[in-house]
Amino acid sequence: MRNPLNRSLWREFKQNLARYLAIMVVMVLMISVVSGFLSVVYSSKDLLYKNQDECNVENGQFAVTQTLNKDTKDKIEDLNLSLYENFYSEQDVNDDTMVRVYKTRKNVNIQSIYEGRLPNKENEIALDRLFAEKNNYKIGDTIKLNKKNIKIVGTIAVPDYTSLIEKNSDLMMDAIHFGVAIVNQDTFDNFKKDNVTYNYSYVLDEKDVNDKQNYDKLNDIRDICTENGYMLTNMMTAEMNQCISFLPNDMGGDIPMIETLFYIILVILAFIFVVISETIIEDQSTVIGTLLASGYTKNELTRHYMALPIIITFLSAVIGNIAGYTLLPTYFTNLYYGSYCLPPLEIKFIPSAFISTTIVPLIFMIVINYLMLSRKLKMAPIRFLRRDTHKNKVRKHINLKRGSFFRRFQIRVILQNKGSYFTLFVGIIFASFIFVFGLIMQPTIDKYMEITKDSVKTEYQYVLKAPVELKKSQRAEKLTFTSLETYYEPANMNLDISFYGLENDSKYYGDVSLPKDKDEVTISYDFAQKMGLKKGDTVTFTNTYTEKDYKFKVYDIYDYRAGFSAYLTRENLNKILKEDENYYNGYLSNKKLDIDEEYIQSKITKNDVAKIGEQMTESFGQMIPIMTSVSIIIYLVVMYILTKLVIDRNSGNMSFLKVMGYDDKEIKKLYLNATTIVVLVSLIVSAPLSYFTMDRLMKFAFMRFAGYIEIYMPYYLYALVLVLGLLVYSIVSFIINKTIQRIDLGEALKDTE
Repeated sequence: MRNPLNRSLWREFKQNLARYLAIMVVMVLMISVVSGFLSVVYSSKDLLYKNQDECNVENGQFAVTQTLNKDTKDKIEDLNLSLYENFYSEQDVNDDTMVRVYKTRKNVNIQSIYEGRLPNKENEIALDRLFAEKNNYKIGDTIKLNKKNIKIVGTIAVPDYTSLIEKNSDLMMDAIHFGVAIVNQDTFDNFKKDNVTYNYSYVLDEKDVNDKQNYDKLNDIRDICTENGYMLTNMMTAEMNQCISFLPNDMGGDIPMIETLFYIILVILAFIFVVISETIIEDQSTVIGTLLASGYTKNELTRHYMALPIIITFLSAVIGNIAGYTLLPTYFTNLYYGSYCLPPLEIKFIPSAFISTTIVPLIFMIVINYLMLSRKLKMAPIRFLRRDTHKNKVRKHINLKRGSFFRRFQIRVILQNKGSYFTLFVGIIFASFIFVFGLIMQPTIDKYMEITKDSVKTEYQYVLKAPVELKKSQRAEKLTFTSLETYYEPANMNLDISFYGLENDSKYYGDVSLPKDKDEVTISYDFAQKMGLKKGDTVTFTNTYTEKDYKFKVYDIYDYRAGFSAYLTRENLNKILKEDENYYNGYLSNKKLDIDEEYIQSKITKNDVAKIGEQMTESFGQMIPIMTSVSIIIYLVVMYILTKLVIDRNSGNMSFLKVMGYDDKEIKKLYLNATTIVVLVSLIVSAPLSYFTMDRLMKFAFMRFAGYIEIYMPYYLYALVLVLGLLVYSIVSFIINKTIQRIDLGEALKDTE
């Protein structure tokens, strides 16, 4: 026979329609966002590995100063690998934008067509899809390279450039100023021969090799090249190559953070349901007592009161998943594809995402509500009939003697509804955290760029392939530069550290305290913060080309915030590198130097720093609107539901006060102002607490970021959190005030013994 108690579920839902719809809105919103995000991330992850396999992505690469002869190639291929030419030419589009041009690939790192076709005629080109989008290039347009207009016939994605990183030491992708392109053989031959990099890619015959085995194989290649008289200008495994490894290492890194935020919201909503259920039980205590006395079991009543939260959660999960798989994938795809270079994406059903967004919420609701209800409903029927629904133990009476009647009454209201107010406090804290998360990224990036620009000491920094003397009319400061690696355990990765061998009386780095002992080193602030180093600590660095380790003691920490760097005297660094004491391979200057491009290994300007800021703003800026919207909705829902519950639980008392002559304004002062105190305290605490939590969370989120970013929260954001919270609360307060006005005087005469 159908359970007659089920009839009351629909009545309860209709009577508190606004309350339950508000919860559903938050649940649907969160489930759809998480479902859409996870479906895109997991589908992209599958696509990435499938594309790398089908397009035969390289296991590593190396570059030499001239083409390899057949004998050297044969010796390298005897190492159980396949070797492929992967030459490229770097062509400037304008002063700060460059395209790395390859010939059409047929055997390794094979390109995937995104739109259009591959170039098959002279003066045709296919651009990387992301670079084309960022620079507003369309198929049919022309791009000027090598003083020639070349027609764009397609957009592509290549597996060895899923992240457009110009130099492997760069902190960020830069699809605005750096791109990759494919041309046919005739077009490639038209580019200057002296601007071609003789790069070779290799693919191992064995597929299941670890990073160490792959690195050993690369060292064997280095030895063969050196023995045959070839000078290497670059060598790295696929794992060392950020263009290949950055996306696989980053992809999925946001999943734990997003799921954690989602589960915290679920816990808050579950406890809101607990508070709602407690309110219903207190309101229907005589009915529950009668039902228990009539033969209904505790388990039957527990299942009854659990039904509505479970039904709402289930419906929210269904609607949220439908929206997540149909409406939101486009947004998150654009988010991912706005930073990374992948072939066209096909969204798939992801079982693990379904578990996270449907099964887990239901388990949360079932477990939390069951524990609360089973504890609440284990009392004897007589206690329900007497409306004695509090805990068995006698509550300690708090004697309030000081303060006005209104102040003491408000304190009583807070103490009597401490469970609701605690949930309100947690909800506001969490909503503030999401709000801060959405808004803090832009000022953090702006502050990072400001500090970074101030840290860059010269307008130009040149690193040379070999020492080159300048013309007499040019003035510049010599330096020795090298790059070493150190192991960063928390992220299980190696960090590239730039070593500067400076003059003792350096014009540009005069404020650096250089150690005299060659076993000591001064390190940059960013490096010290990332690694958790302080003065006197010992750190080990490795030369990846020679596998030689160097141990240094931290002599001082220099306030340089533009990357990971270490500083010694040029004399000491030359000794460490076993070079002549007058050796140098770089220049520092505030003016552009006239050096043949053939001898320049890299050139860094202050404009390069600005490029990083542009890309970071582009990447993170798209998250701000959705995070801000979610936080405001949570603010509204949490404040409205819990404030309304306090009013509902005390509606009988309010009715008594009306009978005694108190008007609506005075009742609002007694009850609603008590809530205002809790909201105000919560908002004041939430901003600094959100900053503290964000600081720790972002260190975790940026763990694999090859740089160090400190969270910066300007004072206006603290004020903005407070103002937004009060604005949202004023809307809720206005709605609740109307509820107080509708409370009937006759309520006081109901259920009177």
